Amino acid sequence: MSITQVFLLVAIAMFCGLFKNTRYRNLILIIFSLLIYYRLQPATPIRFLDFWFPTFAIALALLTWIATQNNLADSLKENWTVLLIALLTITTIAGNRYLTLCCITATRPPQIWGVILALCGFLILGFLMLSKFSFRLRLTFLAILFIGIFILFKTPEISVLLSKFLRTINQQDVRFSSANDLVWLGISYILFRMLHILLDLRANRLSALKLADILSYLFFFPSLLAGPIARFPQFQEQLQVVPHLHDYIAGLRRVFLGLFRKFVLADSLALLALSPQNAFQIHSPFYLWIALIAFSLRIYFDFSGYTDIALGSARLMGIHLPENFNAPYLKTNLIQFWNSWHITLADWFRAYVFNPLTRRLRATVFPTWLTILIPQLSTMLLIGLWHGITLNFFFWGLWHGLGLFVNNRWNNWLKTHPLNRALFIQNIFGWALTFGYVTLGWVWFLMPTFWDAWNVFWRLFGLGI
Repeated sequence: MSITQVFLLVAIAMFCGLFKNTRYRNLILIIFSLLIYYRLQPATPIRFLDFWFPTFAIALALLTWIATQNNLADSLKENWTVLLIALLTITTIAGNRYLTLCCITATRPPQIWGVILALCGFLILGFLMLSKFSFRLRLTFLAILFIGIFILFKTPEISVLLSKFLRTINQQDVRFSSANDLVWLGISYILFRMLHILLDLRANRLSALKLADILSYLFFFPSLLAGPIARFPQFQEQLQVVPHLHDYIAGLRRVFLGLFRKFVLADSLALLALSPQNAFQIHSPFYLWIALIAFSLRIYFDFSGYTDIALGSARLMGIHLPENFNAPYLKTNLIQFWNSWHITLADWFRAYVFNPLTRRLRATVFPTWLTILIPQLSTMLLIGLWHGITLNFFFWGLWHGLGLFVNNRWNNWLKTHPLNRALFIQNIFGWALTFGYVTLGWVWFLMPTFWDAWNVFWRLFGLGI
């Protein structure tokens, strides 16, 4: 995202915040969020995907809403305005193929008749699902569908096959097929928000949902690119808040902090940071370490900068999104680091993977250390694979899962064997060890293949250069 786009989004957020009537404000917010989603979706080598990706995401949101309703006729009476807005937004953007009034999508949209047929197909699927499946079966079906979509787009080998299929349909050359053809903006965050809704409905932690609240939550434009993943009940409450002067001041201050972190610090560090392109052009272990540390800092300032912009833009509308970072590189152990890095993602996996698995294992005869190791490894492996289903992301998750287990066992040992050294020295050593461990782990995250990462590890310690 460019600085110009950031300022445009901030201006839109301030405009939405001017509406004191929260009902009208939320309708305006939905319209802008959907339009911005289409605008930010990048062009792809495969024709029309920059239109179809946002359209499919909106259709999945509509399916989610339909699946959560017990009496669709009554729900339509209450939610028809929002449903009409969503459908009209899609068809209007598709109709822009013929009007070309503005560049809402990156490329020209497809034929409108195909769009209308696709929407009708999605709605028919929703009605069939509602009439044939029980409530819990509908939620299970959608959860499996969302996980399947996630696997499809996060596995490079499968993505290449899908790219070939789509190129064949579009009569494009399949020889240029690549996983990079399928860049679906924000789909990881959107799918995890949908799964959060479904899982909490299954557990009776949520009641009947309004379509306006679902669309606002899923496509809230400040958090499309980099989160955070807010919890639905808290976000729903925030939609009723009217911003005041202190919200504007705090929001703008946070936006400018994010701009500084992203476009000054992160982009400057990018000039020094390790990358797959320069990793084997650096022949000194010292400079290789400098490049790796620069990447470690860059990824933090880049990610936290976008988060600051998201939180600040939301605050301009009176909405308090949850914090996603809390000085993670200043923590003195790995457990503290993961309580401070990408907090909302870690909380999501903690709520839906780590805690349920831990409770189940504690009810078995497994030894204590195993009831700790299995949930930590499972959670961190899934967090790694959330970024991409590749061998390197698997090892990145394994790296942190084993590190957290060792950290947990060390903390448990310290309870009965307290160290007599000065706390200050312990904290300095703990910080250096934690920062070094996390920074080394970024090699798995950064390099494209296992052997590239392995070679970088050797070269960092003066071997293989």
